[in-house]
Amino acid sequence: MSADKGQPQNPVNPDAPEKKTLSNAIYFKIMGYLLTAGWVGFILAITGGDTKHPMFDYIFVVPLAGWILGMIIARVIQKKTGADRP
Repeated sequence: MSADKGQPQNPVNPDAPEKKTLSNAIYFKIMGYLLTAGWVGFILAITGGDTKHPMFDYIFVVPLAGWILGMIIARVIQKKTGADRP
């Protein structure tokens, strides 16, 4: 199923290099990092950095649960599509 070695990859301009794109997994990881940083910043803003505030208990629990849920969803998608990586 691999491309024939004699065939150019880009039929319009055979001399053009192949365009490299990031996988969907990279985009989801970046989104996870941004959401985690946003959540931590949100909690720090509403608690004023006070560790005794009741909302401060969720500063790490919510992002951890999000990452675990994201890994489970990625595993389900991987098995459903049969792809190596989601």
